[in-house]
Formats: sequence, structure tokens, C-alpha cells
Amino acid sequence: MAESVDVWRSLWRIVRRSGASPRVFLAGLVLRVLERCTEVLPYLLCFLWLLDVSQSPVSGWEWTGEPLWLGAALLAIFLLQWSFAHHGQRLGFLGSYRIIGGYREGLLDRVRAMPIGVLRTRRIGHLSDLLTDDIQRLEAIFTHVSADFVAALGLALTSILVLAWIDWRLALALAAMAPLATVALVLARRMFERAGLHKHARVKETSGTLVEFIGGLATLRLFDRAGPWLERLNANFTELSGLSLGIEKWGAGPVMLFRLLVEGGLILLFLAGAWLAAATPHAPLAWLALFLLAYKFIGPMLEVAEYLLMLRSACQSEVKLEEVWRAALLPEPARPVEPAGRSVRFDGVSFAYAGEPALSEISFEVPERSVTAIVGPSGAGKSTLLHLLARFQDPDRGAVRIGGADLREIGSDGLYRLISMVFQQVQLFDGTILENIRAGREDASDEEILSACRAADCHDFVSRLPDGYRTRVGEGGLSLSGGERQRLSIARALLKDAPVLLLDEVTAAVDPESQRAIQRTLSRLAVDRTVVMIAHRLSTVRNADQIVVLRDGRVAEVGDHDQLLGRGGLYSELWEAQVSLGQTA
Repeated sequence: MAESVDVWRSLWRIVRRSGASPRVFLAGLVLRVLERCTEVLPYLLCFLWLLDVSQSPVSGWEWTGEPLWLGAALLAIFLLQWSFAHHGQRLGFLGSYRIIGGYREGLLDRVRAMPIGVLRTRRIGHLSDLLTDDIQRLEAIFTHVSADFVAALGLALTSILVLAWIDWRLALALAAMAPLATVALVLARRMFERAGLHKHARVKETSGTLVEFIGGLATLRLFDRAGPWLERLNANFTELSGLSLGIEKWGAGPVMLFRLLVEGGLILLFLAGAWLAAATPHAPLAWLALFLLAYKFIGPMLEVAEYLLMLRSACQSEVKLEEVWRAALLPEPARPVEPAGRSVRFDGVSFAYAGEPALSEISFEVPERSVTAIVGPSGAGKSTLLHLLARFQDPDRGAVRIGGADLREIGSDGLYRLISMVFQQVQLFDGTILENIRAGREDASDEEILSACRAADCHDFVSRLPDGYRTRVGEGGLSLSGGERQRLSIARALLKDAPVLLLDEVTAAVDPESQRAIQRTLSRLAVDRTVVMIAHRLSTVRNADQIVVLRDGRVAEVGDHDQLLGRGGLYSELWEAQVSLGQTA
């Protein structure tokens, strides 16, 4: 469960995280307050003029101006109010967008710097909701809610001060219920927060479930599971509806009590006026001014309660986003080390997921410009080992080294210049084939991209597409076959031309023809590179310089294909099992 909401602390954190100066926003805020406070001045001037006309001075003040001067003063007030409103809105929005723009950029930088291993554990729907809807709620705080809240508070204070100048006793009676009304809002805060945070947790889960449902709809239909998932989603939406009603109860209920208590000040005003009337009778004009200005106090006070409720609700989004800001990042060196060579070494590497050991005391070396294959049963730790080499996360113990340098000393940016990785699940973006391959090297020319595609055996099928290399592949590249997507990802790796290549079961999910084409391409790609590859089909690694066999997160055997078969160990068992299934051809 997220932490409780402190509105002012949340606002301060947003400003601090943004790195933007709040001075422009605060200047706009002051002008917005002045705009609202000038609403009292026309009432005050007209009251003083009418007193002068009726020869009924109050508190020793007399109006000596003519009606012409009154009209000029009112015009000046209206122009002043317009100026405050115009410049207050301009500066307020300008300052708000600077703060939220800086906050959003900083948050995206934070997500970009998060360990890839951590990002892979988060649901896409939740991250999407955080980076879109929750940011928009924070934007509303600064563009509208906070300014309106402070301006309404300023007008209420100005009105009560003017009323106190007319008669402090009646002003006190009018404002007497305000502290009690404020206490009612404060007491309801915890219950409102609890209901709101519970709702946000359910929204988070429902968003993730909805994204999974849409992404896996084809599979769900094929296995006749779409109905149960719909029922699950409907149950979530029904629960969210109930939680929303609960928020309305704990939000609107105290607000209505606040309104009732604040408006109860009018009753006290009448009672106090009746009690004081006999001893110190007021002129009718004074009573008129008192009642008109009373609503200039009560109206803004009612607005204050509503804006405070909106602030609390929006700041719950800030509490959720703060979890992203506080996520631990991989340590980066102040002065990155340049590795002396391109060999890879695992030195006593151990790693655990949530306390469950995945790798234990892994030690072996991959010589420079050689091919090392990682094999073993499912769950042996193959992918974890490769992910540590790509520094998705750091090992709990031991070190992963390239050229003798610890990856933590090389730093993430330096490491990603040294390595390319081809995943089993290919990630293509909703753009053209040219744009997707150019992700390997942004400054690559079109001719260099074509050359990489020819080397990756994908030029022919790309040329047959309606728009060739300008064809848009769609989100995830779903308009292409699995083998075509895989070959494009290899072309991307070829274009990057990194000296260390990581391959994660790249032929596991393709047809035999695509597998042969990919293997030919990988043979070219591996030339003069240090290659570490995971393979399920042992036939694809029989020519590797070295094969590391894992079992239960430990190194069981190391050798080449013939050596390992001769030992009759785990590798030999795996080979015989695949021979019996016809998977070694």
C-alpha cells in the first residue's frame, strides 16, 4: 500500500523533482489571489459612497468623492482586476507547464535508467497509466486546482477582514463555525485516503489485466478462455465502481458537512446582529454591506473545501509516481573504465530472485573472438546468466567482467556500446523497416542498412513488401512472420557492429527453413566477435568453441561438443533425448 497523502509535501516534491524554478508559477499565483481579492473593492467603494450620501459615517470614515470619481475608481478596479486575471493566468500556466514538463522529463529519465530486470517485472498497463493519466492529474494541480484553492482562500480572508473593519463582533460571529468545519475535513482525511489508495491499487491491477487481455485475445479465443477473462475484468470494474462510490462517500460527505457548518455562520451572524441591535444600532447600509460581504466570505470558503478534496485526490497520483522515483538504480561509475579486450569472464557469480537462488558460484571464461554456448534444462539459469552479462541487474555476489573490467566499473552506457543482443522475443516498433533497423545505429545510411539486411538474409522478403523498406511493420511487427522479425533483429545487430554478441534462443520459435537462414546469418555475425549464446536445440551449438552446461543454477560441465559427449554426463543425456525426438538434425 502506498504511503498516506500529505498535500503540501507532495507539491513540494513535484517542484523539487522537476528541477524548475517555481518563481514564475508563484508570481502567477499571487496575481490570481489579487484578482479574487479585488472583487471586494467595488462593494467597499459603493458602501462608502452611499454612507456619504446618507450622512451615516462608519468608524470615523467619510466618503468625500463625487459620483464621477466613484465611477472612475470602479473602472480602475475593473481594469486592475482584468490585468491581474490576464497576467495571473499567463504566468500561472507558463510556470505550471515548466514544472510539469521538467517533472515528466525527469520521470522518463528515471524509468529509462531503471534496471531492465526490474522493468521486465512491471506490468505494461500499470507503467502506461502512471506515465499518462497520473501525470495529467499532477498537471491539473498546478494549472487549475492549486491556484483556485489559494485564490479562494485569499478572497475569504480579505472579505472577513473588511467585515471586521465594519464590525469585528459580527465578523467573528460569521467566521466562528469555520474552524469547526475545518476540523471535520481533517478528521475525514484518513478515511478518504484509505479509500482512494485502495481504489488506485485496484486500478493498477485492472489496467495490467486489461492490457494482457487485449494482447492475448487471440490465444484466449483459441483456447476458449476469453469468457472467464471477461468475467474477471467485469468483476474488477464492479469492484472499482463500489470503491468509487466509497470515495464519494468519504469525500463528498465531509465536504457537505463543511458547507453546512460554514453556512451556519450566517445564523450566528443574524443572532449576533439581533443581540447587538439594541445596544449599538447599525445604519441600514451597514447591515446591507455586512450581508453582501458575508457571501463573499462563505462562497470562497465552500470552494476551498472542494479544491482541497481535488488536491488530495490528485496528490495520490504523486504518491504512486514517487514509488518510481525511489526505485533503486544500478550504480554507475564516476569514471568509467575502458576494458582491455573483449573476453568475458564470470567470477563466482551468484544471484537470487526475491530470495530464491537462480545462480550459485558461476565461474567460467569466454575467450575473445570465440563462441560459447550456454545449455541446460529449463530453469537451470541460462537466461539469468545472459541477463547479468547484459547488466539487466547486478549479481548479488561475484563479478561479471569484459576485458578484465567489472561491468559495474565499465558502466551501463559503456557496456551497451560493447554489446549487441538478439532476443527470442523480437521487439519491433510501429514504424518503417528502415526506422526499426536504424535503431541499431542512428547515423547509419540507407545503403548501410541495405547491406546489413542482405547479410541477414532479409533483403529478398523486404523487397517483396508493398513499400519495401518504407513498409510500416505495425506495433510489435505483427504484420511479419516470426522468422522475418528475427532476421530483421539480426540485421539491426549487424548494423550496430558491436564486438560482443549475446543470443537468447533466437531459433527456438521459428520454422526449419527460417532456422537454417538464421543460422547462416549468425555464422556471418559471429565472425571476429565474442559470442555468448543460449540454445535449446543442441544441434545449433555443436560447432561452438565452448559449451557451458548448467544444472540448478550451477556449472555442471564445460567443454566442446565431442568432449562433453565423451564424458557421458548431463550434456550427453540432453543430446540423446533430442536425438530420440529427432531434434538434432
